[in-house]
Amino acid sequence: MIQVKDINTEEDFKRLKKGDLVACEFRRDNYVGNKRTRFATYTIVENKERTNEIILQKKNNVYFNYSMFLNPENDGLSNLKSIVLLRSIE
Repeated sequence: MIQVKDINTEEDFKRLKKGDLVACEFRRDNYVGNKRTRFATYTIVENKERTNEIILQKKNNVYFNYSMFLNPENDGLSNLKSIVLLRSIE
């Protein structure tokens, strides 16, 4: 069974850590390996709290700034449209 949690507050983003599995929907195409897509799952590479960035893939520089995502004045400026944390539960 899989537990799904919406990530939509600054505290939620700060709790994300390396190795967490997230499903992301983007406004513009991004990459998973060499495939372009707007929706994909990623294993978090790094959470850079100091710069409010979540690194999803280094090879193709896939990342997002969660303060841009959370700020309603920046509506549409963040490439990230939605994100959920996926966890396996027994």
